Amino acid sequence: MDHDKKSIIVTLIICRIAAAAWFICIPLVPFIARWYDVYSNKESIFTQFVSSVYAAMIPAGIIVYLLNRLLSNIRKGEVFEHENVKCLRIISYCCFAIAAVSAVMTVWRLLAVIVVLAFAFMGLLLRVLKNVFEQAVLLREENDLTV
Repeated sequence: MDHDKKSIIVTLIICRIAAAAWFICIPLVPFIARWYDVYSNKESIFTQFVSSVYAAMIPAGIIVYLLNRLLSNIRKGEVFEHENVKCLRIISYCCFAIAAVSAVMTVWRLLAVIVVLAFAFMGLLLRVLKNVFEQAVLLREENDLTV
């Protein structure tokens, strides 16, 4: 049990670091895009790059926020709850949104297909996990009624 709590705390710390990185990256996106343009040796896609990254940062920020909420609930012992199912559902939609934004980016850089596939697969995995959690919530509620 002690190991589980430590694991949750470590994961919460990592999520909070990710949240800080998200905030730090917001003003850095144009600089990263300029750097990419200089070193890519291809036509400039500065505007497309910045637009797609900022569009993807919206669902990414939602993901980080909901992961923190989900981990906080689990830390409190609230595991199989409707709120956690809702968090997993929204996180999966956000993964699909990032995949869609990245799919648009493949018009200019075919390598973005890797990001599309990665986020689409994560979204799919989270949908499966959400369905498992949803069934567990229903079983828990049914068990609570039988006692």
